Amino acid sequence: MKSNYFNRLVCFACLSVCLPIMLAGFVYYQYSMKGGIVSLQENNETSLGMIEQFTEKIMRDMVDRSFQLALDPSVAESFNAPDYSNDYVSQMELLRKMSLEKYQNKLIGEIYYYNRSAGLVLSTDAGHQPLESFRYKADIEKLEQDATGGQWVYLPTGQANGFLSFALRLPTLASGEAQGWLVTQADVAQINKYISGVYALASSQTMVVLDEQHRPLFQMTKAYDFKRYVNGSILQAITSGSSKDGHALKGTDAEGESFFYSYKKSTSGNVYISILPYRLVMEKLSGIRWTTLIAVLALLAVGILLALITLRRAYNPIRQFVDYLTKEKARLGEQLDRSVPPLIERLLQQWLAGTYSHRPTLFEESRKYGIPVDGIYVTLLVKVENLLKETRFKPEDKPILMFAVTNIMNELLAGTPQVQGYVLHDHQGQGTAILYFKRNTAQADMMAQTMQFAQSIQASIRHYLKLRVSVGIGKFYPHIADLHISYQEAKLALQYRLCKEEETILCIGELEEMHKQTAFRYPRSIEQSIVEALSIGNLPEARAALQQFIQALQPSGSFAISSQSCCMLLAAIIASLEDKGGRTPEMLEYNLFDQLRTRETRAEMCEWFNEMLFPLYEKIADDNYNKSGKLIAQKASKYIMDNVSREISLAECADSLRITPAYLSRVFKKEFGWSFLDYVTECKMNEARRLLSATDQNISQIAQAIGYSHRTFNRVFQRMLKMSPSDYRTQYR
Repeated sequence: MKSNYFNRLVCFACLSVCLPIMLAGFVYYQYSMKGGIVSLQENNETSLGMIEQFTEKIMRDMVDRSFQLALDPSVAESFNAPDYSNDYVSQMELLRKMSLEKYQNKLIGEIYYYNRSAGLVLSTDAGHQPLESFRYKADIEKLEQDATGGQWVYLPTGQANGFLSFALRLPTLASGEAQGWLVTQADVAQINKYISGVYALASSQTMVVLDEQHRPLFQMTKAYDFKRYVNGSILQAITSGSSKDGHALKGTDAEGESFFYSYKKSTSGNVYISILPYRLVMEKLSGIRWTTLIAVLALLAVGILLALITLRRAYNPIRQFVDYLTKEKARLGEQLDRSVPPLIERLLQQWLAGTYSHRPTLFEESRKYGIPVDGIYVTLLVKVENLLKETRFKPEDKPILMFAVTNIMNELLAGTPQVQGYVLHDHQGQGTAILYFKRNTAQADMMAQTMQFAQSIQASIRHYLKLRVSVGIGKFYPHIADLHISYQEAKLALQYRLCKEEETILCIGELEEMHKQTAFRYPRSIEQSIVEALSIGNLPEARAALQQFIQALQPSGSFAISSQSCCMLLAAIIASLEDKGGRTPEMLEYNLFDQLRTRETRAEMCEWFNEMLFPLYEKIADDNYNKSGKLIAQKASKYIMDNVSREISLAECADSLRITPAYLSRVFKKEFGWSFLDYVTECKMNEARRLLSATDQNISQIAQAIGYSHRTFNRVFQRMLKMSPSDYRTQYR
């Protein structure tokens, strides 16, 4: 009887275990297969989207640059010039612009310009060539024959060399027959290299890019031609759809094999198609079938084994249940003891940040964690100074230092009986203390105890960590819900360090009483002195002017005004780089404004300008000079020689070169070792010596030829050559 009853229990237990596991296995298998198919399709769509973004960006960029070059005045003027085929200066200038466009984009293979009336071709690779000897002659003839432009096409010779061409009729804004062509060639191999890299991440067998006329631009096919996969019906379904992307299409090829199709339509009319074979999907998901089967069998074995063990131990269930409850009670008790301090700290952090959203339960939460609610509260915020300059620590050591700071504050709070409260990290990781006093404590006594506690924090951190800290103190409030106001006031008090660097303990109440809004004017003249000193490379003068600038901000008494004024100075310095021939983005890449905002005192701001910004400015200016300074000096020298017969000023020469006089003066000093005026004088004297030795002109005519009066010429010549013009002619003629 007992045996039969036990066997029945065994059968019932096995049945109870098998049915749910088998049902769950079947559901899991169906769900996993469906999810696997969706995942593979999403991977293909992601790769397709990356390819679309890359391809559209580079093609749009090349088109924009082609139009920009085609609209250049030098291109339009080339068709109106009477003898452009011999105008080598204009041709070199156009070649320079074309080469600049090419080398700014490594995906451009070659750019060439064809002028039908001049019968010449300008190419970034071949330079100046007649049409008959140009290697892309067949492509130009093809363009002339089709008379189509403004689209991407495969031209015969360009396609053979692996290039996709974008041709523009020239002049661009003119109507009627084209007078020439501007062709930009995209390197298909480089584009396919990127597509191959993204394509390798996907499981698709084929990826194809078609233009709006359904011609293939790029394709990545593992085998056979893409037309095997993209037949007419599939292409019709894709092009007729109103959606820009999709993955629900399913079709078959000529051999009856099934495929999943994903596609994306770009705004330019191109269609990006990814083909995922159904056979490949099944191969990749075959592991799910075996995994599900093995898991079901394993769970059945484990379930049956556990059912048998459980039945054999069913005779003592109450004891096992009591033991289980006892263990759970002990475990929960330990977890509760460990979680109370972090929960208190998290609750206080929410109060300080003003993000506590359950205000009706504020007193209930306080009583639950033993936080007094009938006192007077104040917040202290501790800020470590000059942490970035500490060579003993690394930037990643900041959390450890803040942990050490809060430990010191906790020990001081525990060792000060007359002061009670909590120490925690705020949401920015800074040490924060919340102190509370009894309601009958006098205001003066509370302030004295708070100041004494702040001083002990400073002294202990200086002694143990060798760090200098500032402490901000908010106002006292009789309601615990106002803790976040006191905390914000403590943060505001620390901002006054910008105006009161000599004070390390700042109480917001005293600061507000002392602070009065005064008239303040931005020191524009000092800003200009700094910019001018930097423009001529005079760093000592720039540093001295910066010190004056920082001192001029102190009367404002406002952190916001001082900080924004320094940002305005930074913006002026960056803008001045344009006057030196530089480019503003070169400095903006260094994220300078965010770096400046992390400086919170005048000393830190001044140090940042001197040690970071000024050297960076000099480096970029020197790099720019190495690129363009020598060319500017040569152009200025030619301008002086061309105008040696008249007086030439520094401002006039700088204006002709479209640069500032200060920068031109610096270029002359660095390139020739002379000032501008000395160089002009030397050029005039060289011309005078040539005229004295090679011509029969009299002294007055020669003086007039170099822009001097007779008297001034004699005086300058005597001073520089230690002899009169007549003596020089007698000696050297």
